[in-house]
Amino acid sequence: MKNILAFLVLILALPAAALADDGPAGVEAITILSLPVDSVTIYPDGIATVRRTGEMEVTEGVHRLVLALPASVKVDSVRFEATNATVEKVVRGDNLEYTLNVSSTGVQRFDLAYLMTMAGQWRPIYSVHLEEESVIVSAQAIVRNNFGEDLEGVRLKLVSGPPQVAPLEKYLAVGGFAMRAVAEEEAMDYAPAAAPVPATGELETLYIYELSGRKDLGMGKEVGFPLLEEAAPILRSYLWEAYRNSEGPVTEVVRANNTMKDPWPAGSALLYRNGEYVSGVEIPFTPVGTEAEIVVGSSADLKVSRKMASYTTEEEISQVPGADNATSAVKTTTETWTYLLNIKSNLDRNATVEVSDTKPLRAEVVSADPEPKETTATGLEWELSLTPRQEASIEYTYVIITKEVLARKG
Repeated sequence: MKNILAFLVLILALPAAALADDGPAGVEAITILSLPVDSVTIYPDGIATVRRTGEMEVTEGVHRLVLALPASVKVDSVRFEATNATVEKVVRGDNLEYTLNVSSTGVQRFDLAYLMTMAGQWRPIYSVHLEEESVIVSAQAIVRNNFGEDLEGVRLKLVSGPPQVAPLEKYLAVGGFAMRAVAEEEAMDYAPAAAPVPATGELETLYIYELSGRKDLGMGKEVGFPLLEEAAPILRSYLWEAYRNSEGPVTEVVRANNTMKDPWPAGSALLYRNGEYVSGVEIPFTPVGTEAEIVVGSSADLKVSRKMASYTTEEEISQVPGADNATSAVKTTTETWTYLLNIKSNLDRNATVEVSDTKPLRAEVVSADPEPKETTATGLEWELSLTPRQEASIEYTYVIITKEVLARKG
């Protein structure tokens, strides 16, 4: 169906003298154009790209067109184009007035695009259903229309990730804003489908979700649209911070692998297990092929305990020679701590537990069974694989050596 273009002719004829003073010879009328919305793209911070398009019979020659734009339009972002016409002048004022030179009489297509601030918001709402070997992830896109008008039969695109100004400017300026060419270019090079999340704190690449079909959005209304649904494979694990939670509980964590063709946008989720509500969780932005870590919450699946198995202290006084035949009495104190971490599985399936414990900065680990996966200046980390109902333990020992000068002789 062809888009219908609304217009109003303000001046049907101008005297020749007026034409000579106010614009190019041959200007016959000023027309206000109000084009129907074809598509909107909503960004995370409320900025939106609006595209309007329509057709109208136009005679050959010079025409002055005033664009009907909403108040919140960023004027510098406006791009306007007509078939078989060149732009000779743009007058900026309360409105934008274009002077077009149309090369041939006939039906002309008009394309208009611009940015609006605080025009629309959207957010994903997830339902996450946890099963034994997988998780069903489904999401709706909740979209709010603050565009100041009803949107009927529009193509709706939603952007995930933090805003990036440079790609947006590129989007609006491609090819002198040859809009039909941009519309045909579905795989936009500034929004790749599978960008890894950087570990440097940089902004991840924007991704655009284009909803299927055309949508209706009433002014001032919030509307939900299906966004995604899939069964994702998972890895279950349990986290135990032994120093903070010496008697537990452990925290259950599910790592869901995004095997879809689209990333998962960041959003809130309701988590269900066996059809029963468990808790509210957060889904991080998850590119294709990566994992989303979903914290399920405290769990009684593992029983844990951290105890100090032993503590000993030894003192030794020695004479240390110094300058000028002087000697110093030095007391060396060696303190030894041994800790025992016990883990018992209450599960009838295999389980993985990640254990972390804290040690003093000055402590030196002298033994550990099993060896930790990682040791830092103030901590140790292990990863254990447990069989059904298995009991396991971790034992480690560290020492702190202190030296004190008692007296000096010489």
